[in-house]
Amino acid sequence: MRSRLVLLGLLASTLLVAACSSGGEGGRSVSILQKADGCTPASVDVKAGEKLQFVVTNEGAKVYEIEGIEGTELEEVLIPEGKTRKVGYTAPGESGVYKLKCYTPGGASTIIEMAIGAPWLAIPVL
Repeated sequence: MRSRLVLLGLLASTLLVAACSSGGEGGRSVSILQKADGCTPASVDVKAGEKLQFVVTNEGAKVYEIEGIEGTELEEVLIPEGKTRKVGYTAPGESGVYKLKCYTPGGASTIIEMAIGAPWLAIPVL
């Protein structure tokens, strides 16, 4: 019985680590700065399927939020004033423009566009 519990615990830990790693942790670092008048940068060039690590720093005096909009899959993340949060993200595998909304509820709002080029554009010309 005890060995089954240990085995189940190990399995649960493995699944948790696998689930967390699929969110883009360990990928390219992209800094997002939140200030009272909005967020920067306004756009980020991303490769299809690229793993990113958003490093979101709130320099404002209010809580900021960042989330995916218009079909971009990024759950809402709160960033308290004066704090930095890291958010893992894996870019979609299809080309297009994906959007993040960076905002203070009832206040400043900025849209950050992630441009993902067509896969054939990433092939070097010889």
